[in-house]
Amino acid sequence: MTEINGLRLAYRGFVTGLAAGYVWVAAAMLGAWLAGSNPAAPLHLLGGAGRDGLLAGIGLAQVGSAGIGMTFAYFFGRFFTVRRTLAVAGLCFGVLVWLVIAKVVDSRMSDDLTVAGLRIALVAASALYGVMLGAAVPTRVEVLRRQAAPTS
Repeated sequence: MTEINGLRLAYRGFVTGLAAGYVWVAAAMLGAWLAGSNPAAPLHLLGGAGRDGLLAGIGLAQVGSAGIGMTFAYFFGRFFTVRRTLAVAGLCFGVLVWLVIAKVVDSRMSDDLTVAGLRIALVAASALYGVMLGAAVPTRVEVLRRQAAPTS
């Protein structure tokens, strides 16, 4: 049996990822609005055009952020024991995941000045997502199984 409580780690990563996903959506929408674009543009980039695309974008953001949170918790929270290093890893992980996703959704954007601002807003939103993920995912010490006292 492993010394890490993997189910607890996965659950905390799922919940943290979901909460951080809502932070990503809010920050991306605010950043898009500040960049002079449609505030719903980040969700339309994920899901497509129209009302159905908006709903699909929200759903993809929720499912994706929860999955990314579980992955991050399982592969990083299991080994990191210092909160600051986990926060830095979360920041890097969030930005790297967005850069991978951006390659897919980049073809849906045109090349004008508001798109440059939108790209910056989406990277900043992903950085916030990563910081929240790194700050809330449990460290190794928090998910260690309690060792039973040896019986004689």
